[in-house]
Amino acid sequence: MERSFAEFRREWPLEAGDMDDSAASAPDYLRLLARIEQDGLPQHEQRFFELLREQSSENLAALNTHLNQARKEIYERMELVNAGLAEAEFNLGTHLQIEVADRHLQDVQEFREQVREVLQHAWAADREQAEARFQVLCELVHRLSGRDAEQQRWRNQVLDVRQHVEFIGRELDAEGREVEVYRSGAGKSGGQREKLATTCLAAALRYQLGGSEDEPPVYAPVVLDEAFGKADNEFTELAMNIFRRFGFQMIVATPLKSVMTLERFIGGACFVDIAERKRSATLPIAYDQEQQRLDLPEHGATA
Repeated sequence: MERSFAEFRREWPLEAGDMDDSAASAPDYLRLLARIEQDGLPQHEQRFFELLREQSSENLAALNTHLNQARKEIYERMELVNAGLAEAEFNLGTHLQIEVADRHLQDVQEFREQVREVLQHAWAADREQAEARFQVLCELVHRLSGRDAEQQRWRNQVLDVRQHVEFIGRELDAEGREVEVYRSGAGKSGGQREKLATTCLAAALRYQLGGSEDEPPVYAPVVLDEAFGKADNEFTELAMNIFRRFGFQMIVATPLKSVMTLERFIGGACFVDIAERKRSATLPIAYDQEQQRLDLPEHGATA
């Protein structure tokens, strides 16, 4: 009996309280036993293990499946983006491809390991393993429901799969050979950065709005205000080609100097004039669909 008391105190020190291992403490141990039996704790314990094995594991498995599917969708949709980029010339004889690579973030790796640890023995009948799983699950729930800044940062990082990957631009020639690698715009000229940014912008819009591979984006108009004001004609044509390849309809507000370059990419035009920043007026300009140019009088075109 005293050995049983000692074992109970080792396993449940808080419940044992001030009771010792001697026979003199037997009445206290018997009162504790009666209370446990009266409260029906063995039945509650069994119900707890059933919920842990079934409901909590199912919910955690559903979360894990959702994260894996979201990550898979990023890779699948980038295939669509790259299919469009392959048709858009980036530099003379080259095109851009965007590679998706895993970021090896310690918090994310530890989170995935904890999820695997909980799910690995989800249906095991061993009570010790179940209690160990419950401790891991408790820690996960506590961190996921935390409200301080660090816990929120951690939750956003482990649940937002967009933060689990990075995008690397690879410029390839017609034979598929790598010409240049773009991890950022650092070290590139202003023109190169502008070209890279425009290409990535069009690719990002196609990624967000793209339907299936054979369909245009579900929402195609793209409005560019004060577009190409500081760009040369070569870049303006490149950018419009990229957006057109991705299936977008461009609505562009641009200075007069870019109009001639834009002619073959548009289906109509309108001249806007604002007098003294108070009164504005518009003048529609006819467009020759066959020639793909604005139908302007010679003196107007020259002017």
